[in-house]
Amino acid sequence: MVWNLILEHIFLSFISIAIAIVISVPLGIFLTRHPKIADPIIGVTAVFQTIPSLALLVFLVPFVGTGELPAIIALTVYGLLPILRNTYLGIRGVDRSVIEAGIGMGMTNRQVLWMVELPLALTVIMGGIRTATVLIIGVATIAGLIGAGGLGDLIFRGLQTYNSGLILGGAIPAALLAILFDFLLKQLEKDATPRGLRKEKKQSTRGSRAFKWAAIALIVILPVASTVDLSGFGGDTITITGKNFTEQEIMVYVMGHLIEEHTDLNVEYESFLGGTAPAFDGVKTGNYDLYVEYTGTALMNILGEELVSDPDEAYALVKERFKEEYDLVWLEPIGFNNTYTLTIREEDAETWGVETISDLKPYAKNLTLGSEPEFLERDDGYPGLKEAYGISFAETQPMDSGIMYNAIKNGEVDVIDAFNTDGRIPAFHLKVLEDDRNFFPPYHAAPLIRADTLEAHPELEEVLNMLQGRIDDEKMRELNARVDIDGEDYEQVAIDFLEEEGLID
Repeated sequence: MVWNLILEHIFLSFISIAIAIVISVPLGIFLTRHPKIADPIIGVTAVFQTIPSLALLVFLVPFVGTGELPAIIALTVYGLLPILRNTYLGIRGVDRSVIEAGIGMGMTNRQVLWMVELPLALTVIMGGIRTATVLIIGVATIAGLIGAGGLGDLIFRGLQTYNSGLILGGAIPAALLAILFDFLLKQLEKDATPRGLRKEKKQSTRGSRAFKWAAIALIVILPVASTVDLSGFGGDTITITGKNFTEQEIMVYVMGHLIEEHTDLNVEYESFLGGTAPAFDGVKTGNYDLYVEYTGTALMNILGEELVSDPDEAYALVKERFKEEYDLVWLEPIGFNNTYTLTIREEDAETWGVETISDLKPYAKNLTLGSEPEFLERDDGYPGLKEAYGISFAETQPMDSGIMYNAIKNGEVDVIDAFNTDGRIPAFHLKVLEDDRNFFPPYHAAPLIRADTLEAHPELEEVLNMLQGRIDDEKMRELNARVDIDGEDYEQVAIDFLEEEGLID
């Protein structure tokens, strides 16, 4: 698994670096011939560099979908400035007398560029490429948020499960890759520099030179090899995705192994995308075939409808509207209702005498709410909660769901939004406040699949509907706790559940 993630990380980084070089070096050369427009163009490139990488990724998703393409575009944008600026400054820094000497010898402008300017500016240009390379490899870790793979997958899983081993397992190889790429580019720079310009007079031995070029070739070949997907040979492939929390990851593997057991289809797993938007957009645009969605999220966050409290009515409405508007099919509900809750420490609930969200209102003005970023923006989240209860917290702190529980345990926040099926609620001695005004809609989970996928593989409906009513709230809380509290593997938890239910052998 780690090796595959390393290959994915190299692929994303290598392609992005290559595209950035192809764009920036010619553009930098062009600007040296048209210096009047150099500052504005380099300035615009610098503005792109200031855009937060996560914001740029999320911005691209609605336009180009999820997966590798938006990640490569974002990473390329981050690599443009160092290469462009160093190319421009390197060539402009070449001594004018040397250029005039070349012209005096009868060289054409092209010959002057290739035989004089570029060789003399090579060290500066390569400095920009090396800087861009290290930057791209580091930023590439966020690609896991939109299903592009890479070592960021391990980091985000580690954050979700408080597993520092996973975090280090993603961060350390990424750092080593950056060091390796920088070293190889440095060696390439030395070998490409004309002998008369080299600072080191001692020539590399034949063996060391062969090693350097072999290493460079390996770096080039591995990303290409990683794009060859052998999983699809011998049958069609179904791609399953999910959102970036434990329950979704478990359900990705539950559905995947169920499909593999009862059909001839291959399954590709793409999970930990982020919130609702990238998962839904990815399935809608055809990057993925299915994921588990919730009726309340679909009703209010995607369709923009008003609250429907009746679970059956909410399910019937989203089922009809999604088929009409998006050509997506809701299969039968799995059984659990993962509704939002507000949660506080048990000792605080006892001290304040708080049982319901309404009871919390007098204390809210002095409390900090720790929450997933999505909850702070959704109508069925904090904005709607403020309107329904007239409750407003002193401060809100957006954070990953994997961090929220440690934050409230350590007293860094006082209240968190939580999911009803989260196994960390009892483990962290938290009190779920009663939604006494019935603000939160029902969030019954069900597989959401593309209609064309179902048409091509009709057997999927019967197979996935084997999950109907199989997992209630308590069972889902138990499965989540096995990952979040006991540190078990998502996939193994999914397999164990399917075997216990007799759904796979």
